[in-house]
Amino acid sequence: MAQTLRDWGVKGILVRAAELGYITEVKCGMPTCFCPEDLGGAWYFERLAAGYSDWNPTHEHFPASKRDGGHRTVDNSVLTHRLCNRLAYSIESGRSHASDLERIRRAREAAAGS
Repeated sequence: MAQTLRDWGVKGILVRAAELGYITEVKCGMPTCFCPEDLGGAWYFERLAAGYSDWNPTHEHFPASKRDGGHRTVDNSVLTHRLCNRLAYSIESGRSHASDLERIRRAREAAAGS
């Protein structure tokens, strides 16, 4: 698992959390994953080496969110998609997220057309 994350360009806390068994599968850990099923859904990630993408692997503070005092530690880490992480924060904080929903719609259309 940790090697797979390294192969995708992931470093730091997510790799360490995988090495210690806190992350046990390569899957978006958000309560709602927005990655299109046609791409692979929660199990699909794009390598960081290919540049920034909505579907890059990223870190989320869980179970204690950063805004609730959670720290960036191995036992408070979950693997997520960059866009799923951002969208969840936008929804929770009441921030506008229409542009993120549009990105997901376009990704679904592109995936369905492939």
